[in-house]
Amino acid sequence: MGRNKIQVGTVASAALAHFATLLSIQRKEKKITVEELCSRVGASKPTMIKILKGDPSVSIGLYFETAWVLGVSFFEPDENRFAIKHKTNAKIEALLPNRVRRKKVILDDDF
Repeated sequence: MGRNKIQVGTVASAALAHFATLLSIQRKEKKITVEELCSRVGASKPTMIKILKGDPSVSIGLYFETAWVLGVSFFEPDENRFAIKHKTNAKIEALLPNRVRRKKVILDDDF
């Protein structure tokens, strides 16, 4: 029984392809084999090949771990940026409701 193909939009697909290209280039520049990368990341060879091709079925954590091992950064190298952003986002989230509910539609059935 095969897994269902994951459908992603064009923007997400393009982002994954770009990211996979960055990972592949960095792997080749550092002269790291796929097998070495697998052992350092903790993933199987078929999974690593999927990562290097930009397959959306692989977990985002493995993409981030591969990027960290290869030294590919997505964001600015400032480590404090995430701590500051986290505090700001926590304040915003505290102001928002915990649950989002749809408004009940009251039907006017009085003909």
